[in-house]
Amino acid sequence: MLPYMLLILGLAILFFANLKGALFGGSARYVRGRFLTRNEKDFLAVLDEALGSNYRVFVQVRLAELVEVKCGVATKRQAALNKVFGKSVDYVICSAGAWEPVAVIEVDDRSHLLPGRKARDEFVNRVFAEIGLPLVRVPAQRVYSVLGVRSALASAGIEGRLLPYQVR
Repeated sequence: MLPYMLLILGLAILFFANLKGALFGGSARYVRGRFLTRNEKDFLAVLDEALGSNYRVFVQVRLAELVEVKCGVATKRQAALNKVFGKSVDYVICSAGAWEPVAVIEVDDRSHLLPGRKARDEFVNRVFAEIGLPLVRVPAQRVYSVLGVRSALASAGIEGRLLPYQVR
């Protein structure tokens, strides 16, 4: 009888400890999050096929990894860095041999129509224009095609960097 009482008491203590944590702001838990949406995965698959083996694509790259702030005044430098921290771009295309970025792609869904997002997009556009790295904006779609992705890259003037597409 005593072992059962101890078991019930132990379970009650665990239950109330978890309840207390949930009600009174207990420690945070981490759970696996979503890495890419279905649409992002679909676009990535088509982009990889469109680019071929001479390029590699990196996803959700922090803007701070792609830019360097040059400023002699520490407070202005920090303010400029703060603007890029917390921002990321959807896809960065790098040459496979040198691993240098050759273009950036943002897939724009309906959220890019929101006022706050528009301001963010304008800032990102200015940053990439300033650093001289082509930024390609592709409207989100249900289905992507290799030729459509290549056309978007060509419209940004980077078609000369791609190998010819071989229809299989």
